Amino acid sequence: MQRKSGWFGKVDGLSLGFYLFLVVFGWMNIYATVNPALDGFGWDWNNEAGRQLFFIGLSLLLILVVLLSDGRLYEVITPAIYIATLLLLLAVLAVGKEVGGNKSWLVIGSFGLQPSEFAKMGTALMVAKLLSQRNVDLRRWRSRWIPAMGAFFPMLLILLQPDTGSALVFFGFLLVFYREGLPGYFIFIGLGAIVVSVLALAFTSTTVLVVISLAVLLALLYDRLHRRITWRTFIRHPAIWYGILAFAWGLAVNQVFNTILQPHQKLRVQLLLGQVDQPSAAGYQTAQSLIAIGSGGFIGKGFAHGTQTKLNFVPAQTTDYIFCTVGEEWGFLGSFIVLFAFAGLIWRILFLAERQKEAFSRIYGFGIAAILLIHFIVNIGMTLGLVPVIGIPLPFFSYGGSSLWAFTLMLFVFLRMDAHRWQTL
Repeated sequence: MQRKSGWFGKVDGLSLGFYLFLVVFGWMNIYATVNPALDGFGWDWNNEAGRQLFFIGLSLLLILVVLLSDGRLYEVITPAIYIATLLLLLAVLAVGKEVGGNKSWLVIGSFGLQPSEFAKMGTALMVAKLLSQRNVDLRRWRSRWIPAMGAFFPMLLILLQPDTGSALVFFGFLLVFYREGLPGYFIFIGLGAIVVSVLALAFTSTTVLVVISLAVLLALLYDRLHRRITWRTFIRHPAIWYGILAFAWGLAVNQVFNTILQPHQKLRVQLLLGQVDQPSAAGYQTAQSLIAIGSGGFIGKGFAHGTQTKLNFVPAQTTDYIFCTVGEEWGFLGSFIVLFAFAGLIWRILFLAERQKEAFSRIYGFGIAAILLIHFIVNIGMTLGLVPVIGIPLPFFSYGGSSLWAFTLMLFVFLRMDAHRWQTL
């Protein structure tokens, strides 16, 4: 039985409100960054605020097209969308333009397109398609391989660009796999891999070997005391094999760090680990970011009155470091509101995903929530000096057409699916 709710169906108003706030407030901060001396609005295509306004206009057109479409359509065309994004990623490797050390842009006339942004949506759809099939049980190995390949093959193509920041986002799909039944020990293995990676980069191989050996020894002694395992069976104990894998992983991380990462990427990791001085060129961005945010105080210096903003001290201030402008001009209060809006949007998507009756739309909702969460944590952490500078935008907020269009499509495709749920009683 169908229930009519207008042309668009019953679109979730709270999600729409969070989206509009982030897009409009993001544009205001871009405008303040590039037009600090203007008294009133002056549109100019050569101006980032003017171009962003054009990008926002196209986003509204995309929203209209999505909301007028059938919510059931996207599951049908998922393979086509996924293959199209893969072809775009391959095209980047062949004829892409290098920007900032990454060959991640396709240039079409005066426009630049970043396919990795759209690949996130294509992958989220494909993961939902694969995991929603019958007889998929992530507790069994045979059900894991194809979804894992679908999720991480685009990540491999992005790493070849190499765009480490965009590739990192794809690890968020592990949270989706966990929600859909992947055993929890995979999450612990992932956390252990992160710890070993930090140890391998911060200390010598000998130190890492000693630490892992002590951890294995403690695990063996614990089992000896509680399970009365004989000494002869210790050689088959899982702790020993995990220890060997951990040390091998540490060696692999060092190899990747020394041979694959670009010099500027190495320096950013070393900055985070405290191995080089903060005043160096690579630490300049983070240092100026913290100065800008800290100088805002509780209520900020006022719209378009930030000194760090006016004098352009922070590089990439309209893109990766847009949150600095919020901290300086709107202070702690404005920063809290932005953080609340992002957290509220992610929470709302998770809430809507949980109530979906169809597995495809539920899993897709969790996928876009995971992508937004990774972007949110990494971008904000980067501006606060808590994670290495890897360069990913703040969704809906940072300057850029590819990012805004991709995240807009990603969100409103899900909201259209949710609206279709309300149309069927």
